[in-house]
Amino acid sequence: MLAAIGGVSLKRWYYGPELFWHARQALLQARGDPLCMLADVFPHRGLYFSLSVWQDVEAMLTFAHSGPHRRVADAASRLAEVNEFHHFPCIAVPSRDQALRVWAQRVRERE
Repeated sequence: MLAAIGGVSLKRWYYGPELFWHARQALLQARGDPLCMLADVFPHRGLYFSLSVWQDVEAMLTFAHSGPHRRVADAASRLAEVNEFHHFPCIAVPSRDQALRVWAQRVRERE
């Protein structure tokens, strides 16, 4: 399996409704994909995170480059400061806390 976690912050508070609408569409897309083991969005320490877990890299890439996810990715570059997105292999679906620890470690490694 492959997990993907990323955090963004809005450039302006009033961009929230548009970004959240696009993000909800992508979340529904992921949750409807039989190769997606988990799709979640949540706030943490002033950022908005997405966490998804995929059966394999091909499933994740197909999702990432199609439909609502492609549109939220395009909108995010205009509406949000993209902080960090990371992918990591996993043998079980990680909890939010586990994924956040991996995310934080990867951010520290890049500094």
